[in-house]
Amino acid sequence: MKINRLLAIPAACLALSFAFTSCGEGEGDIQWWDWSQNNPQPEPEPEPEPEPVADPYVELGCIDVKDTYEGLSSASLPEYMGVYTYQQEFEGKEIKAFIAVADMDKAKFSVLGEAEGYNTPSEFYAAEPHAIIINGGFFWDGASLSLICRDGEIVCPNVQVDSPDWTDTWYYMPRGTFAQREDGSFFTGWVWTTVPGQTIWYPTSMPLENGRVPDMTYPEGAQEFAAQTAIGGGPVLVLDSKVINSYEDEYLLINPTDNRPRTAIGIDAANNKIIYFVCEGDGMTSGIPGMTLEDVANFMIFLGCNEALNLDGGGSSCMLINGNQTIKPSDSKERSVVSAVALD
Repeated sequence: MKINRLLAIPAACLALSFAFTSCGEGEGDIQWWDWSQNNPQPEPEPEPEPEPVADPYVELGCIDVKDTYEGLSSASLPEYMGVYTYQQEFEGKEIKAFIAVADMDKAKFSVLGEAEGYNTPSEFYAAEPHAIIINGGFFWDGASLSLICRDGEIVCPNVQVDSPDWTDTWYYMPRGTFAQREDGSFFTGWVWTTVPGQTIWYPTSMPLENGRVPDMTYPEGAQEFAAQTAIGGGPVLVLDSKVINSYEDEYLLINPTDNRPRTAIGIDAANNKIIYFVCEGDGMTSGIPGMTLEDVANFMIFLGCNEALNLDGGGSSCMLINGNQTIKPSDSKERSVVSAVALD
């Protein structure tokens, strides 16, 4: 008798099933071999501890005083802000400087003051208690000589004309300005405001020439000044990570080669960090003479700035941290100034 091949397959399966159920210890029990006994699995490696991130400013020789400076604690300043001192030799000269650094992805840059009116930095702080305050631009007789821009509006222009004799020689000179655009990015250059009120930005300074008036065609590269916040001063110290010598073009009679207290502001664009700088001088601390403008420019590059601007110095130089003074003012007290810049 022929057996259908399709029927033979289930029969074979039934026999195989019977064989499996008959090989166990006890009726109907199926025993599976624990293969892991022959191939043990290793214990998982613990996650490595993250390497501590080195502080680039400490590596440069700065001392982190955010948690130890008078009036400060770990909760006093936001985590995205740092405060340092530098009290050692720099390029052959002993200096005493304070440096405030802020991550501009989180921090806010602001300019304080009006076109006229005196305030000490502490009076600015009493009116608006910002985390960091430094003195701002130049002034004379209670009026600002340096640009103040706030909320996209020019509160006060850079001074438009100066003269050594106020008779025959007239200089119309764009002066240095440090500015923030509406998108949060920063830029430094030279700014001049026309009599009708058009404010122009230049990528280069203008050589002094009696009677020559800057405009949208001279110096080259002129653009309409478009900033959300800005402070004027001068001279420009650093552009493209290189020292700039424009104090003669800007006609600033500030003794650039003298050792004095100095104030500067800069941006490390690669890391989007703003840097406020002040240094002591005028013999307020023994052995601390102060710095020249070239010294300050080199130091700002040392700190990582690709652009930097000098602000008013001498007796005006001052930095407040949560309202507390840092350097000793060379007037033996805070000088009344017209403008200031702040960080929060």
